[in-house]
Amino acid sequence: MTSAALQSLQEIDPHYPVPRVLEFLSAPDNAAFLEYVHNDPFGCHVFPGDIPNHPLDAFLADMDEGIRQAPRIHLWSYIPTCRYRCHFCQYPTIILNPQSASSQVVFRDLVDYNIKEAKMWLARVPSLAQAEVGEFNIFGGTPSLLPEPELRRLMAFYTSHFNFGAATMRFEGEPGTLTKDYLALLKELGFTKISFGAQSFDDRIIAACGRMHSADECVETIHNARALGFDWVSVDLIYGMLGQEVDDVRYDMEKTLELELSHVVCTKLHMEEFMKRRTGVSGVRESLWQKKGLVDKNDMRFPGLGKQYQMRELVELYLADGYREHPTMYFHRQGQPAEKWKALITDLDKQYPEVAIGLGGSSKCIGAEAINITSYPLYKQALDENRLPIDETRGMSPMQRELNAFKMALSTLIPVDDRVYQRRFNGKSFFANPVIDSALATLTRKGLVTVDNHVVMLTPNGVTLVEAIINTQFPTSQFPTAQA
Repeated sequence: MTSAALQSLQEIDPHYPVPRVLEFLSAPDNAAFLEYVHNDPFGCHVFPGDIPNHPLDAFLADMDEGIRQAPRIHLWSYIPTCRYRCHFCQYPTIILNPQSASSQVVFRDLVDYNIKEAKMWLARVPSLAQAEVGEFNIFGGTPSLLPEPELRRLMAFYTSHFNFGAATMRFEGEPGTLTKDYLALLKELGFTKISFGAQSFDDRIIAACGRMHSADECVETIHNARALGFDWVSVDLIYGMLGQEVDDVRYDMEKTLELELSHVVCTKLHMEEFMKRRTGVSGVRESLWQKKGLVDKNDMRFPGLGKQYQMRELVELYLADGYREHPTMYFHRQGQPAEKWKALITDLDKQYPEVAIGLGGSSKCIGAEAINITSYPLYKQALDENRLPIDETRGMSPMQRELNAFKMALSTLIPVDDRVYQRRFNGKSFFANPVIDSALATLTRKGLVTVDNHVVMLTPNGVTLVEAIINTQFPTSQFPTAQA
């Protein structure tokens, strides 16, 4: 265990309680957990396959079979345009001035390429056209930069080529571009859910992020969406940011309760280099905050690990009564549904396929996964050559399928019921899986889970450390069958 990790863990705000997990992470025999959280990798929602270089045809066949068997799927489209790059961003984005003439060409090309890729998916995966879409998402980037004609063209294609009969439609934007008129357009097109990143409700923190909107614009966007009849408005908040203190997170939580948000995502800042190697929509470059000169120029510090866990516990405290966390980091108001697309792909009784179209998209089913190209020039080149713009495919051995199903279920924070698991795997118990059984013995001994009859439940420390649990106790590399 490094002294740097312990030093960061011991950095706490004396005005707030010592974080619950400090004692656990300080123990020498829990060094693997501390190293994981100190190194700051983000992987809880990434469940990779164990067979690299899975043939593309085999991946597509796996997807076709998975989609054919699933009651519904998650379908999403990634629009990578932004009018500026946030200081924490590692996502593949195209920075442009949305008002310039040259940008109009980019928008048209983006929609053309997105539609072309979607047509290729439909041709290569025959079951896709008829599959019931449970939720359709347009993610970004900043999709709300798309001019009205291009958005209408994009949606006309999707709604006429996919089965949207029972689909919920969700759109991600940015407060500076989600104007009343744009929200009205989204409502007309059938979107009922809106999400955007505020990151904070404090203008000082927003500015430190490099964001070009204000806290007032965030609040105005929420009110405008509600006035137009959107029944679900979600806001993303981040803790662990440059210059942020525990008091700042307290303020954000007070604003969250005041605004009665239907859904809020409270995520820890992640900027680790390994993201470049393992996620569908990140990792084309260092974030601006990783360039030391910019950090020095702001004359601010990142909060230590101890403060970050104080922030996390403050989030839990404020949202305990009115909200439920499902999955980790995603909080929905009691009486309202959880984040639907996350439930579709992670809940143990679902775990349906998802198909992602666009730059850096991440698609998967129970048997395989694929990551799209994250370089826009290479993405265009692939499509110009009539190739699906897929950069990496991985298959999943039978053991990995079982393990990923359990890890995804654990990430939801819902108790994992072995009876549900057995229905998924032809009567096979997760206790019969040697990796899961061994990990559960360790986690029970360490007080991170409880096992009662058929059910595994995370303890409070387990909920806080679920990312570390999933990524240190269930390593993919344990499987000798995982080979190309």
